[in-house]
Amino acid sequence: MGLPAYRIFTMSIPPEQLPMDRPPLDEPGFERDLARLAKALGHPARVRIVRFLLARDACMCGDIVEHLPLAQSTVSQHLKALKDSGLVQGTIAGPRVCYCVDRKVLERFRDLVGRLQPCLEADPDCRAPEPGGGTVNPAPDIPALRRILFLCTGNSCRSQMAEGWARALASDRIEAWSAGLEAHGLNPQAVLVMREAGVDISRQRSKTLDEVAHLEFDCVVTVCDHARETCPLFPGRTHRIHAAFDDPPTLARQAASPEEALGIYRRVRDEIRDFVLGLPELVSRRGDA
Repeated sequence: MGLPAYRIFTMSIPPEQLPMDRPPLDEPGFERDLARLAKALGHPARVRIVRFLLARDACMCGDIVEHLPLAQSTVSQHLKALKDSGLVQGTIAGPRVCYCVDRKVLERFRDLVGRLQPCLEADPDCRAPEPGGGTVNPAPDIPALRRILFLCTGNSCRSQMAEGWARALASDRIEAWSAGLEAHGLNPQAVLVMREAGVDISRQRSKTLDEVAHLEFDCVVTVCDHARETCPLFPGRTHRIHAAFDDPPTLARQAASPEEALGIYRRVRDEIRDFVLGLPELVSRRGDA
């Protein structure tokens, strides 16, 4: 996590094995091709998807969603960017599309990045002169994703909505997970109202804390009072935030009609969305404190 893109693809190549007869850095198309491929890999989620695909001959979009903490809409968006760059190929297999990494294009990217290595070895800052004099500072490191756990009693509704919103709205800043003190299953009304808002959480799964115990979280967000009162201790660097939301299933049982019940789910859905929109900044402030 946090490695620059060029290190991901060059750190396994000893310098003596790098080709010495590369064209110069001013080769026509060098900067254009390098910029295009680097841009395609300029998002942590895309790097994660490429690494996942490299470990397999090919797979479907759903396979990626099941193994990575990303929503299907997010994965589809990033796959499109990777396909447009040529790094990933999509082949129609019946009603689905099968994806794989184009290793020739990946080798091309590795070669392009490798041509910068003499510059990096000569000057660690690799500061190129500006046309009018002076230097260009190196690009800042991409900040690491904050791993956040949304916790509630049954990991059925509120925490699932929060995970879905975080993946849809802040996947470049948050690695979202959810769990419950128990696992009550995914609430179908929660799936329905999130789909109405353009977020598919149908592939998410109800989990207990035991299933995520191996992960280290930057922050745990309890979304119900019961979870806050019974939340176990987490390692020292894990911050806790409490944001209580009404429980839609409980309130819906008192609704006069199915539509009124769905209105409760929609209200809580939108409240959770608004909270998640401000969460990256809130977590950042807690982490820097």
